Amino acid sequence: MQEDAELLAAVKQVMTANRPVDVGTSEAFKLRSMGLVKFQGNEVIPLCELYRQYFCVGVARRRHRLGIKN
Repeated sequence: MQEDAELLAAVKQVMTANRPVDVGTSEAFKLRSMGLVKFQGNEVIPLCELYRQYFCVGVARRRHRLGIKN
């Protein structure tokens, strides 16, 4: 996923949103095939809350290591 900037941006968008997100058809199907999201109409949401929490903690830790605030 890190080699595909558009896919990485899509997963960040989905995991940090508080509502269903339209990330584009290609990215949505890729994320679904990876088992990370599920469809809600034409938009996607995280498959489960645990994935959202895991991703958000991982991003926060990485930002902290890099010295990035907010």
